[in-house]
Amino acid sequence: SRILNATTMRNILGVVLAISAWQVFAIISDTPLIPGLERIVAELLYMLRDGTIAHHALSSLATGGAGLCLALVVAAVLGVGAGRNWVVDAAIHPLVTLLYPVPKLALYPLIILLLGIGWPSRSAQVALECFFPLFVHSYAGAKAVSQRAEWLARNVGAGPWRFFSDILVPSALPTMLTGLRVAVPIMLIVTTVTEFIGDSQGLGHLIARSAAYFDTASSLAVVFVLGVIGMICDRIIVALRHRIVFWERAASL
Repeated sequence: SRILNATTMRNILGVVLAISAWQVFAIISDTPLIPGLERIVAELLYMLRDGTIAHHALSSLATGGAGLCLALVVAAVLGVGAGRNWVVDAAIHPLVTLLYPVPKLALYPLIILLLGIGWPSRSAQVALECFFPLFVHSYAGAKAVSQRAEWLARNVGAGPWRFFSDILVPSALPTMLTGLRVAVPIMLIVTTVTEFIGDSQGLGHLIARSAAYFDTASSLAVVFVLGVIGMICDRIIVALRHRIVFWERAASL
């Protein structure tokens, strides 16, 4: 409890210092392009009252969430399959290793040509970006189950389903949840960036529209909302890990 309180105080102190530094910088610069905290808060409260933030945030979460769920399912199946079967590993792992460092946003124009401008292309781009970290963590989690554990399970009469549910999933789940923590910020970033292009919905659209009118206060208010959404999503995943992976004490960041 004492350690938790110290960590909380450090986090609060860091936020206060960052806000104070921004406020000092805004006062010193004395330009409308660098608004003070009071302008940012005023814009945020205005957009919260008229429902703008809620409407566009739900649109972004729906688009990004669809892509993330698709990536999670595909990556979990292929990652666990490659981690437990050498044939699947030989077929998939080299391709993933080759494509992982490639900037996937460079493929977004091609995805737009195939799916059109709208939520399908944005969700597809999110799925493409999130797939790789989810696959790597699913693969690592499945690989962590030793051959000896599989032999012991077979010797005591455990069938494939019993091995999967009682040994493979509990062993791989912590690593897979870590992969999900990595993928959620990627989902938010990619969703926001893709909403810059030819869209009238989403938090990315709000940022682009505000930037077009040099409304820095509104842009920063939306950026703050994105940060809060990311933090809430991360805390939800950590809470799920504490509850689901009850046999392991999860490390809280």
